[in-house]
Amino acid sequence: MSATTTEPATAEPPRLDAFLRFVVRARQANMFLVLVLALFVGLVFGGIMIIVTQPTLLTSWSHFFSHPGGTIASSFNTVWFAYEELFQGAVVNFHSLRLLIDDPSKVTLATALIPLSGTLTYATPLIVAGLGLAIGFRSSLFNIGGQGQVILGGVLALLVGFSFHLTPVLQVPLEMIAAIGGGALLAGFAGVLKAYTGAHEVIVTMMSNYTMIAVLGYLLIQPLFARPGVLDGASKAVGVSGQLPYFFSHLNAALLLNVGFIIALVAVFAVQWFFTRSKTGFELLMVGQNPDAARVAGIYSKRSIIICLALAGGLLGLAGMLELTGVDHFVTPNFGGSYGFDAITVALLGRNKPWGVFFAAIFFGAMFTGGEAMQAFTPTNIQFSLADVIQAVVVFCVATPALLVEVFHLRGGSRLMNSTYAGGWV
Repeated sequence: MSATTTEPATAEPPRLDAFLRFVVRARQANMFLVLVLALFVGLVFGGIMIIVTQPTLLTSWSHFFSHPGGTIASSFNTVWFAYEELFQGAVVNFHSLRLLIDDPSKVTLATALIPLSGTLTYATPLIVAGLGLAIGFRSSLFNIGGQGQVILGGVLALLVGFSFHLTPVLQVPLEMIAAIGGGALLAGFAGVLKAYTGAHEVIVTMMSNYTMIAVLGYLLIQPLFARPGVLDGASKAVGVSGQLPYFFSHLNAALLLNVGFIIALVAVFAVQWFFTRSKTGFELLMVGQNPDAARVAGIYSKRSIIICLALAGGLLGLAGMLELTGVDHFVTPNFGGSYGFDAITVALLGRNKPWGVFFAAIFFGAMFTGGEAMQAFTPTNIQFSLADVIQAVVVFCVATPALLVEVFHLRGGSRLMNSTYAGGWV
């Protein structure tokens, strides 16, 4: 008898097997991957907008077949330079960093810190305002009155700021209490109307924006708030003891990053704890996700509505205080800008999660400061509005993850699309 030998099956190379597992895992749909792809799509769309809005590039593309290589190279260089300026204006300027390494000094350190300081300074009120709106959104309450609550918080903080001349340890907390209380009262009033009369919170809070804008315009021409002897639309300034201390002002006056950023970080941790560890936070989540089950469990829905909107308004009022005492120090008719409405987008981009809101606000800050630098320093004078276009595309992609799942053929996207909070930030 002849023994038959069977050759062992050829094992798949370990490196190839690991690579295949990595590819499969990389295509698994999750919120982080959606955010990365959304940013990629936003940058690609922004690059197309740069090309179609630059006359020289359009002229070059009209003669594409005469010099295809030169056309592609000039378009790529223009887009690359614009995004390089966007990054350097928002995070760190490579030239300034090289000077700091070659010659460490206060001057070079301040120059290197200016871009990041601007990004974090702009993001600070957005972080707190976004947290406030996220509290409402996670409880299925749509607080659209952020602008009015920011204004009221800033006005009350201003009143405390120029009326008292205490030590900073006492005056700044007093301003915070006034701002949080004002925002909580304004939003809480909408909560009372919804809980006991059925008035829709969207309508009530939206109309409060127009009310507070009108009230602000009236107050700025009254002797209590207007600058003495001058009716130029600007208010009195907050006293020095009521202003938030700057971290690096001793290096350069342009470094406006202040203690407000630490307050915003504390707010992120507080909201995270509120939703994951507190009984009230759990009740608000239950009311938002399943009101009927919450009612069966004995949760008083009217009380939850009022608490939710009051907490949201308090954080938005705090955002107004941080903007006033950390940056402006006085109030104009345009106080608060678009913070109240930008915070809606920040909360949605952050998937209504505290750390998601934190990073979304920093992204908005980077787009704002980087967009200004891009317009100021690019020879082709690329408009600041391009940064807004990139923001809009990114938010659109994050708000519609099904689009990215289909375009990039991601695996397991149904769970991501079917759950409001699945795959979000922790």
